[in-house]
Amino acid sequence: MMRPVMRLLRELALDLRHAARFLRRSPGFSFAALLTMALAIGANTAVFSVVYGVLARPLPYPGADRLVRLSEEHPGGTPLIVEAVLTDLTFDTWRSRAKTVELFAAYSGREYTLASVDDADALRITGATVSPSIFGLLGAAPAAGRFFREEEALEGASDVVVLSHGLWQRRFGGQPSIVGTTMMLDGRPHVIAGVAPAWFYFPDHDAELWTPYVFPKKDSGSARLLWALAQLKPGFSAAQAAAEGTSAARSVTRPMAAELLFGKGGPVEVHVRRLAEEMTGDVRPALVALTVAVAFVMLIACANVASLFLARGVSRETELSIRAALGAGRGRLVRQLLTESLALGLAGGLLGLAVAWLLSGAFPAFAPESFPRLEDVRVDWRVLGFALAVSLAAGAIAGVLPALRGARSGPANALRAGGDRVASQGERVRALLLAGEAALAVLLTIGAALVVRSFTTLVSVDPGYDARNVLAARVYLSGPNAIKIPGPFVESLVDRIRAAPGVAAAGAGNMAPLGDASFVSGFTVSPSGPSGQPVVARSLQYVVTPGYAEALGLRLHEGRLFRPQDGKAGPEAMIVNESFARTYFNDGRPVVGRRYTGILGSDDTVTEVVGVVADVLKDGLDQEPQPENYLAMSGQHGIRRVVNLIVRTTGDPAAFVPTLREIVRQVDRQAAIGETAPLADQVARSVSEPRLGAMVLAAFAGLALALAATGLYGVLSYSVSQRRREIGIRAALGASRGALLSMVIRRGLAVTAVGAVVGLIAAAGATRLIGHLLFGITPLDAQSFVAGPVLLLLVALLSAALPARRAARVDPAEALRSE
Repeated sequence: MMRPVMRLLRELALDLRHAARFLRRSPGFSFAALLTMALAIGANTAVFSVVYGVLARPLPYPGADRLVRLSEEHPGGTPLIVEAVLTDLTFDTWRSRAKTVELFAAYSGREYTLASVDDADALRITGATVSPSIFGLLGAAPAAGRFFREEEALEGASDVVVLSHGLWQRRFGGQPSIVGTTMMLDGRPHVIAGVAPAWFYFPDHDAELWTPYVFPKKDSGSARLLWALAQLKPGFSAAQAAAEGTSAARSVTRPMAAELLFGKGGPVEVHVRRLAEEMTGDVRPALVALTVAVAFVMLIACANVASLFLARGVSRETELSIRAALGAGRGRLVRQLLTESLALGLAGGLLGLAVAWLLSGAFPAFAPESFPRLEDVRVDWRVLGFALAVSLAAGAIAGVLPALRGARSGPANALRAGGDRVASQGERVRALLLAGEAALAVLLTIGAALVVRSFTTLVSVDPGYDARNVLAARVYLSGPNAIKIPGPFVESLVDRIRAAPGVAAAGAGNMAPLGDASFVSGFTVSPSGPSGQPVVARSLQYVVTPGYAEALGLRLHEGRLFRPQDGKAGPEAMIVNESFARTYFNDGRPVVGRRYTGILGSDDTVTEVVGVVADVLKDGLDQEPQPENYLAMSGQHGIRRVVNLIVRTTGDPAAFVPTLREIVRQVDRQAAIGETAPLADQVARSVSEPRLGAMVLAAFAGLALALAATGLYGVLSYSVSQRRREIGIRAALGASRGALLSMVIRRGLAVTAVGAVVGLIAAAGATRLIGHLLFGITPLDAQSFVAGPVLLLLVALLSAALPARRAARVDPAEALRSE
């Protein structure tokens, strides 16, 4: 039993020594093959680390497979709120009768103003309001103190707060004695109930403290939106929970506010999705496409190395034939040749691990801030196992065909000469491999061209405002200014900003482009449409100061913008956007000058439309415009708690930040400044995910083209060196240098063209699978389908040019003498 095993091990060790000797004797071949394998294996391993970390790594919560996200919709309606949210009415009704869910939790992201201490400015801290059940739902135990009690989430309860472990260490030195003391948040004292464990974060890593989520008193006329999680009872599915939630939502009267938020569609439906899937749903299609793309790169690399092995195998024909003559069987030769390719794959895998480590480490730096689960992207034993598996697979795939072909050498071949006959062997197989490389490269290049074209189309979209030289800032109010309508405060702040050097225009509002705040209004417009019957208008609503539109660069289509006297005397002034006018003022009468009552819920409030502006894509360049109205700040409606400042400067807006901070400090010491950045930078960040996808796919397409070009160059170069006698004879018989150039280039372009055609046919079907990732173009975009093959043929032409020049310079006499 042991003797056959020992003999096998000795033969394997001998095969490995042969493989190492072979690779040392051919440094050029070894370098090209190792580099190809390292790049392909490294790229695949890096992508695997990202895909596994984001999509497959278990969430760090107990029973994570039973954690779900809850949301609702009115099918067929057009929601003004695009997030996956639930109304408090549905949540409360379902929670009271649930049979499929054992634990519910509500939450809402929020920011808090931490009062200034000594001479320091007030700080803005990111956190969330959460129901007390959230900590148990996610399996957290306090590091100090306790978490919330249920009675602390009722209206009128004392204000309490739980700190994150990081904030506890950073601000309080990790002292347990701070439990039970108070801290000033938003101008109110909050008792520190406890500290969360170091590993706990929710709803994201930015959250540094939590306060109780307080449900409002029952009010059939309102609908408050919340984000909701739940833990399913064992044995129940998400589909069963969704059916139960839908039944609960339909069992109660839906307030008009719900129709304003979700649109007037069909009966309400509740959706229940696994938390891990919900967290990564936006990036899952892109990561799947990325996985397919990098797999194509791996196949191209394997075909490339196989072509090199086949070409190299021609010169080893005599060696293999002699070994066969000395008694080596076909299986022995196959094993020897496979050992060489597997050794090459493992060596390439070791180098690829270094590439993967660098790429995985760099990915969080290039990924957008909103990219989910970046902290879970790392190189661990699973990634190492994948690298080993893909290295062995790549070595086997690249070596199996050359091994089977090389093992066909018989003893008689050792006695035969004829370089031309030998050189012609395997050429058909190499041509098929090169055509396959070309097809995959064309497919990947077309896909990358589609994504890049989609991105360029996206960034060329007109957002409805001019972001150049605009500074956007948020000021958070606390104390008296936060709870009253702070008209004088906002006016004073804006006036001081306008008077500062370098300011062209300035204004304030309760919302700003790319902000996360949304306010929805509903009121009756009459008459509208052919029937002349009153309709309820649904609209996003801005409350802004005069100067806001000028600072943001809104384009006026009709009427006028706000004036300083608007909101102080006469009717309330309102500006609507094009979508609003088109949707609700479509009866042919002039839009400007219309007056309505009841827009603020008060029958005696008169509002007059004074202007129409272009649509603004508030939530991003890929969103559809929605009806919007702008109200001039007045005594009836103001800007509470959060003031969005828009400042148009004559120079670099970032340079105005210190001046802005000083002005805010002078007006209200207790106000905290939140995110402050040039609006153009915010627009650029809003498209960071499609930009990343375009960059990565373009990089992989470039790598695929480079590998295909390398394979073509290597095979043609080797073919020229092996056909020197044939080329010399052709030259001696009168073939011109141009004819010899054309002969080699024709061979390279012919096999590339065949692959390009196959790739085009495959792309016509495959690109439909990425249609949902595209913006503004179709999966059969003509420019992309032309660019892919043309680019490949140009690369192939360049790759064939150097071997062709070498063939054209062959000296006939020298070529014939060398034989």
